[in-house]
Parts: sequence; structure tokens; C-alpha cells
Amino acid sequence: MSNTAPESTVPSAAPGDRRGRAQPGQSRRRRGATVRHEAGATVVLQEVWQDRVWAARPMRVVSDYGDRVALWFPRGTRWKAPTTPPSRPREENRGERLAACAAAGDWVFRDSTWDVSILSLMREGDWHAIWVSWLPDGTHWGWYVNLQRPFTRTELGFETMDLALDVIVDPDRTWRWKDEDELQTFVESDVFEEEIAERVRDEGLRVIARAERNEPPFSEPWPDWRPDPAWTMPELPKGWDSLCR
Repeated sequence: MSNTAPESTVPSAAPGDRRGRAQPGQSRRRRGATVRHEAGATVVLQEVWQDRVWAARPMRVVSDYGDRVALWFPRGTRWKAPTTPPSRPREENRGERLAACAAAGDWVFRDSTWDVSILSLMREGDWHAIWVSWLPDGTHWGWYVNLQRPFTRTELGFETMDLALDVIVDPDRTWRWKDEDELQTFVESDVFEEEIAERVRDEGLRVIARAERNEPPFSEPWPDWRPDPAWTMPELPKGWDSLCR
């Protein structure tokens, strides 16, 4: 078991890159500059829709090498999720409920508790994140491909937006789509354009092909990684609901 990031996922700095890291507890941001976060720091992953925070997750930085980031989101973490406002009826179907909130722009936040420990691996420019997941006893559960907009950096952490469709990849590399119906609902509700739906499906197929060929990160020892035992549960800071672009 290791709490060190696999070396193969840690590229060296680009030629001529002389940017230092922020000191612990600080972030450094200039227009056009890269905000990097220290290992062990708590950051906020904000999903943003129509220039408003859609969801917010506090996550622990495992590694941040500029173009690649690894974030720990343990089981039991409290986070903010969107839901129907009390001013109108709440749809029973989750996809219809979220699509209605996104279309109307009237969502409110509910407190939610994350139910599975994951390590989110994000790469600059990718329309997905790959989540390594574990069962409560520490057994590797598999990988979850979360299709999303490419991340951008903020003073609080990172900004992206979930795009409904996902892929589940088991340890033996068998796979299946998840939430295809939700993606279709978002399209039929005119929340997502069909072009976006096609793009995320294509992205999912590309990641599936990587898994079947046992390419990184699927070939890397991430399932053996373990968090620093000194880390506490990450918590959302003040300002989690504000855009920090």
C-alpha cells in the first residue's frame, strides 16, 4: 500500500517552466497564470452551469503537476448538490429533476454525503475524469469514467461541469454505460445540444478503448494507493458557492 502518486503519472515540468508551487495554505493566481495546489491541501471542485455553481465538492490534493491532477474524495464527505426549489413540484425521476433545474436555472442546494471513496484523476483538456474507487474494506471496486467539461483552475480549486453520461469499468476491464437515459433527458429538455451528447459518447468510447488496451491510468498502480493517515475529512470552505475565475 502506498500514499505516493505513481511516478508514471507525474510528468516533469515543461521545458522552460520555472513556476514554483504555492506555499502550504496559499494559492497564487495572476491573469493567465497557473494556480497549483500543494499535496494535502483541501480544494473545491465546482461544477458550474450558466455562470452559477451547480455542485461543490471539497477534495484533498494528492498531486498537482499542472497538466495532471489527482484528488481524493473519501466516503462520508459532505458536499453540496443541486435540487428542486420548494417553490415548485419535485420530479421523482433524478434525470428529469436535474434537467428541469438546469433548464429553469432555479436550483437550490442540498447537503449530501458521498458514499464511496474515490481518487479523481484529471488531465488538462480531457472531457472526462477517471475515478479510482474502493469498497469500504479497501478492496478495489473499479474505475468510473465521469464525462465532464475540461477543468479550469480557480483560486478555490477547479471548475468543470458534469455531462450526465458515465462509464463503469470493472477491474477485469468489462464495462458498461451509466445514465444514458439522463443524457437523453438533458438533450430532450434542450439543456444539452445533440453535439455535446455526441462528443461525450465519443469521449467515453475513447476511454473505453484505453481501458481495453490496458493503457494509463488503468495500467498504473493507483488501486494500491492509500491516503495519508493524517488527513482529516475535507470540508467546504466559506465562499464555496462563489465563482473564483
